Amino acid sequence: MNIGIFSDTYTPQVNGVVTVIRALKTGLEQRGHKVYIFTVKHPQAAEEEGVYRLLSIKFPKEPQHRIGMYLLKSIYNMVKPLNLDIIHTHSEFSLYLAAWQVCHKFKIPSVHTLHSYYPDYLYYLPPPLELVMSKRMPGYFRHIFRKQRCMIAPSRKNADFLASIKVSCPIKIIPNGIDLSLFYDRSAELQEAAGKMRERFTVADDEDVIVFVGRLATEKNIPVLLDNFKEILNHRKAKLILVGDGPDRRSLEAYCNERDISTSVVFTGYLRWPEEIKQIYAMADMFMSASHSEVHPITFIEAMAAGLPIAAALDTSIEDMVVNGENGWAVEDDALLWKKAVEILEDKDTRKKMGERSVEISLKFTMDRFVDSMIDCYNEYRR
Repeated sequence: MNIGIFSDTYTPQVNGVVTVIRALKTGLEQRGHKVYIFTVKHPQAAEEEGVYRLLSIKFPKEPQHRIGMYLLKSIYNMVKPLNLDIIHTHSEFSLYLAAWQVCHKFKIPSVHTLHSYYPDYLYYLPPPLELVMSKRMPGYFRHIFRKQRCMIAPSRKNADFLASIKVSCPIKIIPNGIDLSLFYDRSAELQEAAGKMRERFTVADDEDVIVFVGRLATEKNIPVLLDNFKEILNHRKAKLILVGDGPDRRSLEAYCNERDISTSVVFTGYLRWPEEIKQIYAMADMFMSASHSEVHPITFIEAMAAGLPIAAALDTSIEDMVVNGENGWAVEDDALLWKKAVEILEDKDTRKKMGERSVEISLKFTMDRFVDSMIDCYNEYRR
C-alpha cells in the first residue's frame, strides 16, 4: 500500500503522538508498504526520505510547537504522483484540513486517530468561550469527522467520547504500540549510563527515584503529583524527576519553592528519546502520575517495559495498563497516591515483582501488534 500520514506534530518535536507515528512508519515500511509523512516545517528538522514539510509559524507561548500553513495547489502537487491508497490523519488542526481537501480532490479514503481527550482541554479557553465550546464541540467534531471511513481510538476513553458525540462512522479501539525493545534493555552499558544520570541530577545513593515523563501543563495535574511527593518525603528519602517541558514549568518550580520541596524535585527539560529517556527509567524505582487527561499514554508503556511499577490516578485511559496489586496501583482519590507509592517503595520484593509484571503487561503494546491492527484497518477501508 501507499499510505499518507498527516500530522501537525512530528520530529524534532517530542511527544506521544510523534512516538506513535514514528513507530507506525517504521513498522509499515518493514512490511513493504510505502509511507509518506505530511507535516510542518521546523527549523531544527533533519531531512528524512518520504517526509513532506509545509510552511509553519511558531505556536504562541510554546515555540516547540508549530502551526502549519499551506497552499492547496502545492500540496496537491506533492500528493498527486504518490497514488495514495489511504490517508491516516493524527491531528485535528491545519494538517487535518489539508488532508480533508486532498481526500476530496483525489477520492482517497481516510481514517483518523483521535489522540486527545478534548473535554480536558477546554479550560485553556476564556470562561465565556469555554462555555460556548463545551456546547458546540460535539457538533463541530461530528462535522469534521463526518467523511472519515473509520475513527481510531487508542483506548476505551476516547471510544466512549466519540460514541457519546455520535460520530457517524465506525469506531475501532487500536491501542498504541511502539518498539519496546528499546526499553527492555538491561545491559551493563545502560546501567553505567543510568549511574551517570544519577550523578548528573545529584541523586544520592540512598534516595528513591520517582519519575514522571510528560508535558508540564495544567491538564497533567502536576501540582497534585507534587503534593503527593511532599507526603512521600515524610516517609522516604526520594527525588522526583520531572522529564519534559511546557507552559507551566515556571509556576511549578515556584510551587516547589512554596511547598519547600525544590531541593528534592528535578526539572530536566526535554531529554533525547530514546537514549536519555531509557537512562532515566533505568535509574528510577517507580513511575508516578496524577494526570486524568491521558488517552493511551506512551510514557506509561515505556516505563512498564523498563520494569517500573506504576502509581497513577485512576482513569479509563490506563485500565489496560495498570492492574491494581499486580504492577502498581490506579488510585481513585489522587490525593492519596502517596500511600500506594510509599507501599511500593518500602518493600523491595513487592517493587521487584510489580516491575516484572509491568514488563509482562507491556507485551500487549508491542509495535508488531499495533502495526498488524493498523494494516487490517487500512485494508478494510483503502480504495
